Amino acid sequence: MSLLLSLLRRFRWRMPLALGLGAAGALAGLWVIALVNRLIAGSAAPDAPTFALIAVLLAAVFGFGFGAQAILTALGHRVVCEMRTATVKRLLDTDVERLETIGAPALYATLTKDIATVGQAFNRLPFVFCNGVLVLGGFLYLGWLSWQLFLLSAAVIGLGVGVAYGWVSAMRRLMVEVRETDDRLLAGYRGAIEGRNELALNTVRKRVFHRHDVAAAAEHARDTETRADRYWVLSLSWTALVILGLIAGIFAAGEALGLPRPHTAGFVLVLMFLRMPLNDLVGTLPILLSGKVALAKVEALRLEAHRPDFDRPEPACAALPAKGPLLSLSGVVYDHPAQGDEPGFHLGPVELTVEAGETLFIVGGNGGGKSTLLTLLAGLRRPAAGTIRLGGLEVTEERRGWHREQISAVFSTPHLFDRLVGPDGRLDEELAQAFLRRLRLDRKVALAGDRLSDIRLSQGQRKRIALLAAVVEERPILLLDEWAADQDPLFRRFFYEELLPELKHGGRTIIAVSHDDRFFHLADRVLRCDAGVLSPWSEVPVQPAHAAQ
Repeated sequence: MSLLLSLLRRFRWRMPLALGLGAAGALAGLWVIALVNRLIAGSAAPDAPTFALIAVLLAAVFGFGFGAQAILTALGHRVVCEMRTATVKRLLDTDVERLETIGAPALYATLTKDIATVGQAFNRLPFVFCNGVLVLGGFLYLGWLSWQLFLLSAAVIGLGVGVAYGWVSAMRRLMVEVRETDDRLLAGYRGAIEGRNELALNTVRKRVFHRHDVAAAAEHARDTETRADRYWVLSLSWTALVILGLIAGIFAAGEALGLPRPHTAGFVLVLMFLRMPLNDLVGTLPILLSGKVALAKVEALRLEAHRPDFDRPEPACAALPAKGPLLSLSGVVYDHPAQGDEPGFHLGPVELTVEAGETLFIVGGNGGGKSTLLTLLAGLRRPAAGTIRLGGLEVTEERRGWHREQISAVFSTPHLFDRLVGPDGRLDEELAQAFLRRLRLDRKVALAGDRLSDIRLSQGQRKRIALLAAVVEERPILLLDEWAADQDPLFRRFFYEELLPELKHGGRTIIAVSHDDRFFHLADRVLRCDAGVLSPWSEVPVQPAHAAQ
């Protein structure tokens, strides 16, 4: 019902028009049944005017019904389209930390299955409404025909609905369980695709993965869906039994009450007519219940509330300085929470000031906190304590968007988009083409406007394209997370000795995670990040105080 009310609010005239047409079509159908009843009872003459009226009513049933369902299904598809785009927009506006907590499988399941399921439920609403009008109008007509038989019918159908309610509730609980299994299935699909190399190398791992991560989840989903469908089939069979049993009972009740046989026959004719819309309503229950479960799942993700615009109002911020302190962290602390048997990770407190135009290298062992530090510098994570300043201004929640707009970054496993984006969406094609040549990819990848011809590249080439995308953004700060790790020796030297100096002379401040100690002399400063502690680099690693204990 909340979905229907939402539609009514958003489509003020089309929705009422469609519902009105649907109601008119249903009432026209009931009028046809009433005329047929009168013909059976002999109270209406089988003449040309009567059959002409029936023909007009049949045309109205078709025309009004088609018009109502065409409008409502179009609105349903529009709502699904808007829900898809709005959900992705909410996902884009949600913090990285929240998305990591949700997990990729749950997000994929929502974007693929949940929204489609909600769409199916929306598209069934026109039929639910029309069948509901038919059933309601039919029972009102039955009450007009015979209040005694109507009370009997209402009691029997009410009892039948009460019995079926328990089955429907059980079906809904099973559908919730099925939906939870979808996340496990999506995780299995993702593992089969993204882990294809590891699985191809190990037949035992492949067998274990298929048995425990895919087949087990699929079989659980099959068993649960089978049980849910049994409750649905039970409801359908029960509905048919109740209606047919009621029809048989109507004749007995009519005889007992002394009602005329044609009168009873007319009552039975209407009940037979109502059997199909009643079955359709029961048959639609699984779709509507699945839509309700899917909608609840979407909301349970707790994504950011939908905002139609991307331009969040930002406070007026001063231009970044060309010299002097640019980006500073004071007492910054960040904690990765523990997950299962894995202990948490503590970074900080970090004291760091980066000068404008500086090239800073950050070194350290795996798991030392380098990548976490970069995400803090980029504004992708919020520190648990301490302050971050950019251009002398403290990065508050209101300035977080402004902070991010000053940063370009290439992370260790970058995602590539086939469209390059320049400042304010305007790409400097001359700059892009020139840097593509500098990256020695102009024979591999073509640039047409802002579109790249191919991004299906090796890991080293992918990182070059990611660097191209970062450079054409023309932002003052560039973060690089082990960018040179996947480059061949010749291009690695070219990167450190030529590309980085060029970017620095172009006015960029560069903060790069690196393990290439042969090129540390090219940086203005080198810092070590180990066990969450940032310290000056020396060839002999400095043991963190808390680690030494």
